[in-house]
Amino acid sequence: MSGSLDELADKIVRVSDIYAAHYDIDRAGDWPLLKLQEEIGELTQAYLTTTGRTRRPADAAAREQLALEMADALGMLLIMAKAEGIDLDAAMQRKWLHWLDRDSAVLEPGDDGATRQAGETGEG
Repeated sequence: MSGSLDELADKIVRVSDIYAAHYDIDRAGDWPLLKLQEEIGELTQAYLTTTGRTRRPADAAAREQLALEMADALGMLLIMAKAEGIDLDAAMQRKWLHWLDRDSAVLEPGDDGATRQAGETGEG
């Protein structure tokens, strides 16, 4: 990884190192993926609460919990990327951000709700 996600990932990994040492957690093998899955489950629960689909109130505390669960999921994704040697900055550029750099490939909504490439009129 390189760039801003890499810097954030380094900090998150340091926190994870401290946590793992304190609680004697073995983070080898598939641990990052399994932990990410756990955090996605917690994120889902927080989202359901925030959107009023649980017995808990959909209040400011629920919204704060949603934010914290998003942070947990992102943190674990960054830890997994580091463990796998994945450059997430580069992957985000290849998967998402390249669309901002390619005028002819940027998709715009059409009048009929469909999408088309920028510059197309939709006629003919």
